[in-house]
Amino acid sequence: MNVQELRQINLANPFRPYTIRTSDGQAVHIPHPDYLFIAPGGDTLVAYDQDGLLHIIDTDHVSKLEMRQKGRAAK
Repeated sequence: MNVQELRQINLANPFRPYTIRTSDGQAVHIPHPDYLFIAPGGDTLVAYDQDGLLHIIDTDHVSKLEMRQKGRAAK
């Protein structure tokens, strides 16, 4: 996963909620594009989860993104 792919997913129309998984096992759900900011240099993500908690993530530690399938309800 590179930063350009992440930008495309976050700006997709229609937007699909996704979860960022990091190398240390952290999971941050992104329910709306406004919940994520990608630093101009692409090295840092600033994300808010649904509880309003702030997460600062080094993009080198993003291990995968989990996308919800269309029509599936959130667990």
